[in-house]
Amino acid sequence: MPTEAFQFLDSLGFGAVVFSLGENPLPPIINDGDLDGDLYVCIWDENILESITTDVHDESLGEILSDDVVGITFQYEKDGKLYDSLVVQKLKENPDLYEVETKPKMEDQITMTREEIFDGKDVILEVTSHRSKGGARLRSKGKNKKPLVEFNCQWASGESIWQSTEIIRKQHAGPPAALLEYVQTKGLLRNGALPKTFCKWIKDNLEDADILEIANHRTDAGENVEVLCRYSDGDETWLPLEEAKEDCKIFLGAYAKKKNLFDEPGWEEVDGYWLEEVHHLMCTKRSNEINRLVTTLCNLWKTEFDTAGGNDNDTIILGRAYKQSLVIEKHGGVLKLPLHLYRKLTDTLQKHVEIQ
Repeated sequence: MPTEAFQFLDSLGFGAVVFSLGENPLPPIINDGDLDGDLYVCIWDENILESITTDVHDESLGEILSDDVVGITFQYEKDGKLYDSLVVQKLKENPDLYEVETKPKMEDQITMTREEIFDGKDVILEVTSHRSKGGARLRSKGKNKKPLVEFNCQWASGESIWQSTEIIRKQHAGPPAALLEYVQTKGLLRNGALPKTFCKWIKDNLEDADILEIANHRTDAGENVEVLCRYSDGDETWLPLEEAKEDCKIFLGAYAKKKNLFDEPGWEEVDGYWLEEVHHLMCTKRSNEINRLVTTLCNLWKTEFDTAGGNDNDTIILGRAYKQSLVIEKHGGVLKLPLHLYRKLTDTLQKHVEIQ
C-alpha cells in the first residue's frame, strides 16, 4: 500500500467503514447497498461471530427468468372446454416448465411445457402489413358486407402468412403483443378499417388509454365549446370543454396557450391550468401512489418471506423492489418485476413498474 494511502486511512476516525474497489465491490452484495448514506452494521465480537453461519453466495438468487413464452395468451383445453390462459412465469427449478394462470377465475395455476403451451401451434413475432380483400364492399346473399381484413404475420417458425381478423381471433385468447403494437401504430382503431367486434377485442386487452394531446376545438350550434382529445390507443373523441376541464387540465392549458384562446368565451379560467395540474401531479397524486407502492411491496415481501423464506427467489426480487421503491420519489426511475409478481399490483401501481 502506498505510504500516502496508509496515512490517509490512519487519519480516519473510529467508525469509518472503508470498502475496496474492484470487479465485485462489497456494497452491492450487501442487500444492493451503495455509498449514498446507507448505514452498515459492523460486528467483531467473537461470541456473536461464532454463532453466525454464512451461506455460499448463489449468483442466481433473485434472478428474473423470462423468455418469449412468458406473457403469451392461449386457449387451454380442460374437460372438453377451452379457457383463456396466460403464461406468467418461467420456473427456476425446471427451466423447461412454465407457470400458467387459467380462466374462468385466472386463479388456477398449472405447470406446462413449451410444447404443451403451443400444442403444435406457433407464435406471432411481428405484424408487417395489412390489406383489405374484396374491394370497397363485398356482396353476400344480397347483403353488403365490409371487405375482409388480413394481416401479414411473421411467425416464430420463420413463415410469413396472411391471416384474417376472424382466424386470428379464434386462435388467440388475447391479441398478440405484435398485433397490438401494429394496430396502434397504424391508427387502425379510429379509421373504421377493422370489424367492430375485432376492434372491441383489441380495446378490451389494451391498458387504460392515456390522453396524448388536444388536437382541435369547435363550437356547436348551441355555442357550446368541444375539444378533440387524442388517446394512446389511437382513439379520438370530442368532449365538452367543461368535461375536459375536469379530466385533462394540463393539455387544455397547453392547447389554449398555443392557440391564444385565453380571452375567448369559455376559455378564460384555463389560464394557469398547466401549472396547477403539474403541481397536483408532482406533489399530491404521484406522492400518494408511490407511498401505496412502497406499502404494497413491503407487504408482498413480508408475505413471501414468511411463506418461502429468505433465500426464495421471489422473496429476494420483492425485497430489492421494495428497497428501490423507498427512493424512487427522490431519484425517479421505474421498478422492474417479473410478470407473475407484476400482476399482484393494482392498475394504478403498475404504471410505476415495468415487466422484465
